[in-house]
Amino acid sequence: MQAKYFVLAAAMVCAVSMNAQTSAQTNSNDTLRMDTSMFRIAEVTVEAQSVIQKVDKQVLLPNREQRKASHDGMSLLQNLQIPRIVVNPVDNTVKTLANQDVQLRINGIEASSSEVMAINPKDVIRIEYHDQPGVRYNGAAAVINYIVKHRDTGGNLMLDASNGVTIPGWGEYHLSGKVNFGKSSFSLMTHYSPRDIYWTRTNAETYNFSTGTIENREVGEPTRFKGNPVNLGLTYNWTNGEKNMLQIALRDNMQFIPHSQTNRDSYLYQATDSFAIHDHESSKSISPSLDIYYQHNLPNNNHLYFDLVGTYINSSNDRRFEQMPLGETVADTTDVTSRVKGNKYSLIGEAIYEKEWENLALTVGVRHNQQWMENLYNVQSDQGQSTKVSMMTAETYAFAEVQHRVGKFSYAAGIGAMHTYIEQAGQKQSNWIARPQLTMSYDFGKGVFWKYKGYVSGYQPSLSAMSDVAQQIDKYQIRQGNPNLKPVMFVANEMQLSWQSKYVNLNLWANYSYDHKPIMDETFEQLIDGQSYAVRTYANHRGFHRLQVAPSVQVRVLNNSLIFTVAPFANYYVSLGNSYTHKHFNPGVRASIMGMYKGWQFFGEVTTRSNNLWGETLEYGEFYHHIGLGYNADKWGFRAMLMNPFSVKGYSIETKDLSTLAPNTQHAEMRDFRQMLILNFHCNLDFGSRASTRENKRINNEDKENGILSGTK
Repeated sequence: MQAKYFVLAAAMVCAVSMNAQTSAQTNSNDTLRMDTSMFRIAEVTVEAQSVIQKVDKQVLLPNREQRKASHDGMSLLQNLQIPRIVVNPVDNTVKTLANQDVQLRINGIEASSSEVMAINPKDVIRIEYHDQPGVRYNGAAAVINYIVKHRDTGGNLMLDASNGVTIPGWGEYHLSGKVNFGKSSFSLMTHYSPRDIYWTRTNAETYNFSTGTIENREVGEPTRFKGNPVNLGLTYNWTNGEKNMLQIALRDNMQFIPHSQTNRDSYLYQATDSFAIHDHESSKSISPSLDIYYQHNLPNNNHLYFDLVGTYINSSNDRRFEQMPLGETVADTTDVTSRVKGNKYSLIGEAIYEKEWENLALTVGVRHNQQWMENLYNVQSDQGQSTKVSMMTAETYAFAEVQHRVGKFSYAAGIGAMHTYIEQAGQKQSNWIARPQLTMSYDFGKGVFWKYKGYVSGYQPSLSAMSDVAQQIDKYQIRQGNPNLKPVMFVANEMQLSWQSKYVNLNLWANYSYDHKPIMDETFEQLIDGQSYAVRTYANHRGFHRLQVAPSVQVRVLNNSLIFTVAPFANYYVSLGNSYTHKHFNPGVRASIMGMYKGWQFFGEVTTRSNNLWGETLEYGEFYHHIGLGYNADKWGFRAMLMNPFSVKGYSIETKDLSTLAPNTQHAEMRDFRQMLILNFHCNLDFGSRASTRENKRINNEDKENGILSGTK
């Protein structure tokens, strides 16, 4: 009901604003101004596709039809149909075809999907697609950077509201506004994504204990999942021409989940016994952050960038698991209650220096991340057992990169060094990891382009995995952290070969990576008071191999107004544990069609599962398809989308644990997600604006992990 009032009020604001708007509109003669210093390195322009190929990225120039059929930055990205990029229209997530997260940025600022939704497509000058990001992006799989116009006067008001007609408990509501005056601008953004739906879960478990084998078959009942996440953002920007810029952003990500997505009500059957299962969890968190950014431009293409981000995360989690006998042959009842309260503070600082010449560019920088965490685990509240976990971690990363172009050959050579420090319960560990990187590209002419990227990188353990605490999951399982985990080094190589013509784009992408001593799951048996438990924890294992291949064929006709894309893929994983070896091969395909004409838009897509193996956990990706039709006028628009229109069973996800001691299969499905109709209304109003140019913020940092060890399955 609150969501409906939110949409109604915002729609009334849009309607009043449209009626009151005068003929003084934004200047239609917008000039496409490109900073030449940004395009000196390795430029190869393919005018038929409006693409500028560089050693580490592609620069995409949206055409008129793509802009007109888009109502925000996310829909514009979907209309561009980048072959390796998958935009999920349901939750507005962006991933690669290999199911890796894509880093989103606005004028160089790392941004959330809700902040991207606040972009007016009319203001987008270009989109920079970093398909092989440099050392400054800290190991990101891909980066999408929106370069947008800045304005000195007027402002903007945007509303975007989507609601599930067949599932009224699903919604996406976005409201944002911006006011510009002189050198300053204020912007406010809020995004609300309510979920009130029902999942049905089934589990099959086997426990091969030394005391005997236990086999469980669990049949689920529809169980409620309800969440009310809210994102807020308030930003002040001051720009002094081409000299310097200051930006201060206050953000808050609030999560209120009274009914967790992992909740389940079910019946568990053993050989002769049966039980009722009641597993319910609720959680909430707030994470306000303050981001202060300053940029100073010196003569002769010298630039300095500074960023400082402070974040506080307060979280709480309550869970109760009950396993109650249904017959008289069994007398024992399992009741597990866990309560966790956590506080985490972090401070992230970064400084970058850039120098640009005719065919050469130099980047030098340093980044430091300091985190303090304190969590209180009350494992069995009725027995008064509580555990306090305090931890401090630090990570320092220094890097330098040189980009150079020699004729049709370009390269970027980078070097970095990372130092990690962890302190917990008097134990300390300090490690160094070298992080070199080499990127090369060559233009063969006639639209044929080749790229290669090889690098060494690393990562330290998550705070939750290192927590020196144990959480009981159910009658047979315990989740336990490992404070002795060590940082991980990995190497990766990826290659692209592409051919672009006026109507056809062909692309072949392949990646191989190896993690040395990766942090993966481990399961062992432990006897407590004569009862066997499967303890699920983490350890540094032997290694992990990953091979991914993704060719694609894209046909663009009618001046890019009709786009067909077929992108098959294949993933192959080899997980080398200390006591296990698992392999998995996963072929799949993504196919899509996008049509745009005078503001009308038709789209359809099907994506098969892109699975992921890590340690002994095999996660099956999403299989979904959708079709949709929309229309965009100058200030408003609508869209109708049908999710899984040809599905019989609806939407499902599945996870398998491949351990010898305690293998299991967890299956969850939502039958209501078949033939799901989603209606969207949006309006986008400019008032009294005039375009101008400002420098772009290049760096941004954000802390999101609360560091809590989960006690759920």
